[in-house]
Amino acid sequence: MEFEDSFAGRLAQEQKGEAGPDAYGVVLSRVRDSLSKEFSAEQLTNAGPSVTERATRTAREALMQYNNEALTQSKPRVMIHEDHFVQMVLADLLGMGAIEPLLKDETIEDIAVNGPNEVMVFRPGGWEEVDIHFDSPTRLLEILNRGISHSNRKANMVTPIADAVLQGRERISVVTYPIANPHPTAVIRIPRAKELTMEDLIQPAKNAGEKEKVQIDDLPDYESLMQGGMLTAAAGKYLFAAVRAGLNIVVVGPTGVGKTTLLMILGRCIPKGQRILIIEDTPEIDLYPKDDKPNNVLYLRTRPATIEGLPAIEQEELVKLALRHRPDALTLGEARGAEVFDLLNALNTGHKNGLTSLHAYGVNELFSRIYLMLAQSDRGRFLDSYRAANLVAQTLNIAISMELVGRDRRIGTIAELTGEVAQKGTSFEPKMVPIFQHTGAGGKLDGPLNDSTHARIFEQARIPVEVYRQG
Repeated sequence: MEFEDSFAGRLAQEQKGEAGPDAYGVVLSRVRDSLSKEFSAEQLTNAGPSVTERATRTAREALMQYNNEALTQSKPRVMIHEDHFVQMVLADLLGMGAIEPLLKDETIEDIAVNGPNEVMVFRPGGWEEVDIHFDSPTRLLEILNRGISHSNRKANMVTPIADAVLQGRERISVVTYPIANPHPTAVIRIPRAKELTMEDLIQPAKNAGEKEKVQIDDLPDYESLMQGGMLTAAAGKYLFAAVRAGLNIVVVGPTGVGKTTLLMILGRCIPKGQRILIIEDTPEIDLYPKDDKPNNVLYLRTRPATIEGLPAIEQEELVKLALRHRPDALTLGEARGAEVFDLLNALNTGHKNGLTSLHAYGVNELFSRIYLMLAQSDRGRFLDSYRAANLVAQTLNIAISMELVGRDRRIGTIAELTGEVAQKGTSFEPKMVPIFQHTGAGGKLDGPLNDSTHARIFEQARIPVEVYRQG
């Protein structure tokens, strides 16, 4: 029996000369057999604290027993430290096997599993292959399904696509036979921004000192930070103030540029305790990752139709639901279609702090993308370009574009929608004014370039004039 797909695969291979090729595998099998007598398959798949505690104890006992036998019977011992051995067994039996240590690697952003014989990881700089293999497609699919079992999702021939999140909140998309070749495949997006704040976007990789504690009626001292990050101190202060003033913000950019991370950072600028509703397909935004209570934040998640006949729950339905929960702030992780009509109408009728993102390659594409999404709505598709442009102009206040330039992510433009509509040929679009603009390769985010068109809103929120006036 081979154990190349185990967490200890490579280590076990290195130990074959002195510990025997099956030493780890024998003990792993003993632990598996012992646990299967005590717990059901479902309990092991959805391992809770009691199962994990029992598995830990069983692994330690099995390791000690095997090594004692090895001494008396002149067999090779398992030459792995006890704590490390337990970690490996838990990964193999209750976790994701060889994928588990990759999830903990701080340098990895994405993992691509391309069938049982290839695993690629994406680090800043590009993709590279790692030396991980699985015994068979069946064994790999078992591991992937175990990772998403708590989400009540499963990939198989009947439902070959399963989008979910792992226990550590990593987003995963699994695709298997008959629509994928090789199969199964999976892409895992690892959130490395669980605790990022606006200060982290202003500074380079390391903090320059203690972060300021910000009161609701004053602004953070970003100028004291060591600058050189994605934002300047002026841009960071402007965005912080915009959130505190309740402005509605949309972030645009291509896949993987960091739109969700920026939304999460903006959401953390909302005063704690306000009623915040967050709608996503797969939960990535976590405003208070260290707190054990929700802090008046409700997370809503879509659901695809199930093979049991349960209907899908779409974002459009969740936006309508959110409005019945009296939100002070509403975040839609990614606008994709018909739900944008209900979101715009909700924000247009007085709801503040609307935060959302969409796929577009710059603020100039913002309206054309939204117009296409409005056409997918039963009511929005009757809007002509003028009425659609007017709805967007009166609802959204700020558009932020994010870009990938080589290996670097950056803010391209921070622009304000003025509330006015401009005619362009025979069509119309919302009028926008750049407030901060990147000056190109090797340049910086310049600004403020113009006075804010939302000065009155800033003043009502007691925001100092320097935030929205040209320097």
